[in-house]
Amino acid sequence: MKKTILYFVIVLSLFNQLKAADKEPMKYGKPDQADLEMQVYSPDSSAQAVVLCNYGYLDSRQFQFVHQIRIKILKESGKDFGNFFVPAAEKTTVRGQVVNLENGKPVVTKLSKEGIFIERVTRNNYRARVAMPNVKAGSVIDVEFFYQGLPSYWEFQKTIPVRWSEIILEENMYVNFRKNITGYVPLTVATSDRWVASNVPAFEKESYVNNFENYLSRMEIEVASINIPGSYYKEYATSWDAVAKTLQLDNDFGLQIWGPNFYMNDIEKEIKKATTEPYQRMEMAFNAIKKFKWNNKNSIWPSSGGISYTYNKKAGNCTDINMSLVILLKKLDIEANPMLLSTRDNGLLPQFSVSFDKLNYMAVQAVIRDTVYLLDATEENLPVNMLPERALNGRAIVVFKEGHGWQDLTPQKKNKSNDYFNGTLNPDGTLKGEWMLINNDYAALNSREKFKSYNSEEEYLKSVESNTKGLSVDTYSKSNLDSLSAPFIEKMTVSLKNSTNKVANQMFLCPFLFDKYSENPFKTPKRLYPVDFLTPIDKKVTLNLKIADGWVVEQLPKNVRMSVTDKSASFTYSIVANENQIQLSYRLLINKPVFIQTEYQELKLFFDELVKKQNEMIVLKKV
Repeated sequence: MKKTILYFVIVLSLFNQLKAADKEPMKYGKPDQADLEMQVYSPDSSAQAVVLCNYGYLDSRQFQFVHQIRIKILKESGKDFGNFFVPAAEKTTVRGQVVNLENGKPVVTKLSKEGIFIERVTRNNYRARVAMPNVKAGSVIDVEFFYQGLPSYWEFQKTIPVRWSEIILEENMYVNFRKNITGYVPLTVATSDRWVASNVPAFEKESYVNNFENYLSRMEIEVASINIPGSYYKEYATSWDAVAKTLQLDNDFGLQIWGPNFYMNDIEKEIKKATTEPYQRMEMAFNAIKKFKWNNKNSIWPSSGGISYTYNKKAGNCTDINMSLVILLKKLDIEANPMLLSTRDNGLLPQFSVSFDKLNYMAVQAVIRDTVYLLDATEENLPVNMLPERALNGRAIVVFKEGHGWQDLTPQKKNKSNDYFNGTLNPDGTLKGEWMLINNDYAALNSREKFKSYNSEEEYLKSVESNTKGLSVDTYSKSNLDSLSAPFIEKMTVSLKNSTNKVANQMFLCPFLFDKYSENPFKTPKRLYPVDFLTPIDKKVTLNLKIADGWVVEQLPKNVRMSVTDKSASFTYSIVANENQIQLSYRLLINKPVFIQTEYQELKLFFDELVKKQNEMIVLKKV
């Protein structure tokens, strides 16, 4: 696609008029003396570094883009900002330098070829990454990138302050490119071809955020069409229909799925021989393709070898694997279609515009008797109708042989867990008993993946012990490790030291022995972007505790039931003492994964009370 764009634009855009740009905000290689001498950025004295200028200019006559960036390193902790990447092209010219003041005089260190890396991100997008030399507190970094084409995005805001960010995109009469601006920082200048943001504060990362880059102030840029009257016309992303049509007709995509296919006939015959029931066939096909090894690469395009390579090597990227699943399901007479999306680390698909380049992942939508099933064969621990967490990101476009549809990716399964502890509190303050964990859905997926990430059960149990101070695991058993539709159950006999505090004749015990919030994850007084828990949450804790002879309950936390106004978040806490027995029942429900900004204040207060409750003590008295 890019070669076609460049060819026609470079040859025919010579007819365009060159517009006079405003004065460039920086000149490469010539930082101001004041910036060299700067020790603190006055608008944000805590800043480790600051982007002094981020400037981009598209010369539409030549369809060439120049990107200059200047960064000041203020603290030793900010040296990592000397290593960064920007969107670029396959053939990008890069030059850079680092200036340090030594004895009051500027000393320049040039960026060498060894510090420049051009990396392919998707089929049509590249990035240039630089590792600047001799970076230290006080350095001023200048880098210039030059290439033909458009950047895929432009950031006005970063995780450090930005003093000036400007992009100029001259209009081209033959190339129509789409611009989509997002974020919460108002622009200083916004015209049809020039956008400026000045004195932009650093983006502050907070807990429970979908990819923070979704909320940075930025512009996403994509070629929508090329139109040379009487000679050439090509649509790329003028509409989602155009996106679907491009995919349907592509040799590497649509023709692989809907064209003749001679692979996986052996798997097809085996499954057809085993059962005629469609759901069972789907499960068997799903499990067969899950034996293929995902190479941890995301793309909506198959690898260079195509489906034949994937079948022979039993490995590939997400599309190699899930396209194989689509083809196999079709061979088994099950309706199945590719489902394309943007992963969480790639950002949300735009709500009101079209973006081909934003699509970077493929999963599968299957339909049996009007019931929709979502499938992803890249991970062995995923059951039917659960997508990996990276794919839970807004919506997906489902590409049919003709036309397209949409699939909501809001998770229907929960992060559901039940923790049970049945034990004894000894006179010395130690606890002994049985700890059982029953995990379902996403909690089960995470637990299975964690267990299997260790080389042995012994290594796994060491990690369990290290997560809770004073915990010692004496015996361990597990159930349903590979039965993915069933809960993953772990049982342990354990002893716990350091879980109580003794003061004179009193003993203090927090009943949340293994997992609790030590502080409210929501600290800022207001929030500009949504809270994202990823999935709904259903967490239960049950404690049955026998108190040692010679001790009695002096004080228990009060029972409480609390929820936000619309009941989308709630918790119950019930604790009773009967002679020498204490029983606690606790449940936290988060019924939706995303809370919008206007719900933040109430959610913050809710977690204030939740954290307080989880950290309240049972008070025992010696008799």
